[in-house]
Amino acid sequence: MTVLRDFTRSRTLWIGLLLMFGYWAVVPWVPIKPQNEFLRIGRTLVAIAVSIAFLPGIVKALRTPWPSYSGQLILGIVLSWFGVAGSAGWVLIWASGGQPQWMLDSNINGWFLWLQILGGALHLTAKHSVEDDIPRPNWIRLGIAVAIGVLIGIGFMASAPDMHSLAGALKPWFAEHPDVPD
Repeated sequence: MTVLRDFTRSRTLWIGLLLMFGYWAVVPWVPIKPQNEFLRIGRTLVAIAVSIAFLPGIVKALRTPWPSYSGQLILGIVLSWFGVAGSAGWVLIWASGGQPQWMLDSNINGWFLWLQILGGALHLTAKHSVEDDIPRPNWIRLGIAVAIGVLIGIGFMASAPDMHSLAGALKPWFAEHPDVPD
């Protein structure tokens, strides 16, 4: 019960929940298309700002003869957010350009996704880089998670499931105009 009490007293938890779910208090009054364009622009700008903010750490890490876990974490942050900036900008162009399929299937789109995956992997493997505790090194658990993820990915690609019914089931809940045909 002490853990539960500690969670309920956590200002970080309540501020985080307010920020995360405060979105839903605003969206009923804002049309989806301009809202999403604004959010895409915001995501791109924030990602660029994060990448720029961590550049001094990257320069320091690159000038250090032996890599450190904190340098690895900073590299992971920059790669992740550079990938987010690229993806966000690419999706902004895609949405404003009539949503051409080739843009989704392009190598540059894949590269931005790869940078995000690589950045996340660097985050996970930068053991004890923050306050000697985060992330905790548990290579067996990480290996199992990666192996399960790879197997799920291979299974998904091999089976090529038809997601039309799932997309149709989600449409009434998340589409601005669920009755308009695709």
